Amino acid sequence: MWNLTREEQLALIFVIAAFTIGIGVKFFWGGIFHSRDFPSFSSQMIKVKITGAVRNPGWYDFPEGSLVIEGIKKAGGALPEADLEKLNLALPLKEGEEVWIPGRKININEASFEQLTYLSGIGPELARRIIEYRKREGKFTNILELEKVKGIGKAKLQEIKEKITFGEN
Repeated sequence: MWNLTREEQLALIFVIAAFTIGIGVKFFWGGIFHSRDFPSFSSQMIKVKITGAVRNPGWYDFPEGSLVIEGIKKAGGALPEADLEKLNLALPLKEGEEVWIPGRKININEASFEQLTYLSGIGPELARRIIEYRKREGKFTNILELEKVKGIGKAKLQEIKEKITFGEN
């Protein structure tokens, strides 16, 4: 079809080979080593505390840019009672933060402000009141004591009763 000299054929083969190698390098280096699964060797490390419904809660080192899901995996995976639907597993981890993995039941006597707000119907103001009540009156021993917190009535108790525990009193 083409009447090419031997030198032209070699030059064409060289150009095709160079193009193929270039595409391969771009795919390999750009596709694999820049992926979150294989972070760059030059990444800085961050320290993050993974707590809550995971097998091995504690402080872990991660490459900068790691995601919440990677934190859960490194902490031994989620426990069966973990409620992962309430988390954005694709959020990046941040230096020094604590990532709490909610369980299906929250200990009302130990829960932090953030943890209390995971309960359906408990917003920031009600979470603050629960914590203030605990500080002032001590631990809750049963569900009816929660009615003493302003803003919690029978309807709210029905909404949260299956999602809370009182731990060891």
